[in-house]
Amino acid sequence: MQYVVCYDIADDRRRDRVAAALLDFGSRVQESVFVANLDDELAGRMAARVKKLVDEHFDRVHIFELCAACNGKTQLIGTAEVAKDREFYVI
Repeated sequence: MQYVVCYDIADDRRRDRVAAALLDFGSRVQESVFVANLDDELAGRMAARVKKLVDEHFDRVHIFELCAACNGKTQLIGTAEVAKDREFYVI
């Protein structure tokens, strides 16, 4: 399943930690947007890891699960590229 994760993190240090954690699961497509192709177990691990890093009073994180039909309807405009899976991820 493909996941799109976007965030608005108030603190620079927390933002760097969240970005580093998300890079373990997927690819950065914008400054605060990541795309990850994960099975259910890894998606749960990603969400749990991000939840530990954010301050629930100040930060916002959205994790969108895209079904196969939605994934096929994704449009790329300008210099946007399809996020490629790495051969392995360090978890």
